[in-house]
Amino acid sequence: MQKWFRKSECWKVGILEHWAQCSNITLFHYSSLIVFVITILSFPLQSFSAETVKFRHVQSIYFDEKGGSLKQPEGIASNDKSTLIVGDTGNDRLIQYTFQGNIWKPGAEMKVTQLTNPIRVQMNSKGEVYALDGKKRRIIQLSPEGAFKNYIDADGMPAASTFVPKSFKLDPNNNIYILDIFGARVLLLNSEGKYQKQIPFPQGYGFFSDLSVDSKGSILLIDSIKAMVFSASKDSNSFSPLTKNLREHLYFPTTITADNRGIIYIIDENGGGVVILGRDGSFMGRQLTMGWNEGLLYYPSQMSINEKGEIFIADRGNSRIQIFTIVK
Repeated sequence: MQKWFRKSECWKVGILEHWAQCSNITLFHYSSLIVFVITILSFPLQSFSAETVKFRHVQSIYFDEKGGSLKQPEGIASNDKSTLIVGDTGNDRLIQYTFQGNIWKPGAEMKVTQLTNPIRVQMNSKGEVYALDGKKRRIIQLSPEGAFKNYIDADGMPAASTFVPKSFKLDPNNNIYILDIFGARVLLLNSEGKYQKQIPFPQGYGFFSDLSVDSKGSILLIDSIKAMVFSASKDSNSFSPLTKNLREHLYFPTTITADNRGIIYIIDENGGGVVILGRDGSFMGRQLTMGWNEGLLYYPSQMSINEKGEIFIADRGNSRIQIFTIVK
């Protein structure tokens, strides 16, 4: 039995190309079950108390326009023009969905040779698509129709420097923020991909797995190991803690998103849920839990939320996209 627990530890070190090392499918499911049980038992009861924000399940997406199945999707991006882009990671492609007749319907497949493993996806105000390749560790830019345009290489950096993106985000002005785990910093580029400035990671951090930008231009970082959120205001050149340790509310945070009101949403990958914080970092509640039924999550990845309050979650372990609305 001891070797099963050692193998399941790959979920904890998942921040370094996490579950890709779980190659034995039987072992994968067994260790996942163990993690699930430990996760549920480790949460105090107050983590599941009444929330001020609730999610209502609307739809799940499983297929492309030809009836082919999604495979372990990790990336997702939405806009307010009824467009949804899914990083169908296991199938090495992007898929566009549009809102028609009160449901999201699959459209064109976006597949280019420059992108093999889309793990993070964003859209700018022009409908152009940006995707991070998890194998090549490069960000590419596509036209709204899915044609390759550019690599995002941080042109004009003050000195020759290698950067390794773990994640990235776009703000409403199409500026690009890159989480550089090699250089231990956040890079800020303008809408043309040209270097503007960099902000170093704070002292004593654990491992930053994702970033976001709120409606006031503050940059947010989620530390997976310390279970903390750090922030830097729009004009700041340093990060400081926004929250205390949030371990009582989540198990293993991996992605972070902020809506247009400044509300912060953190995906708890191993706990299969979403923790909700106020702009000041105060705990507002926890939604969803781990499982296989509609409305439940199994090792979720990226999340996107639009101005309508629609929430899209890449439910990687269930090979589907889950769509929710916010109910107050």
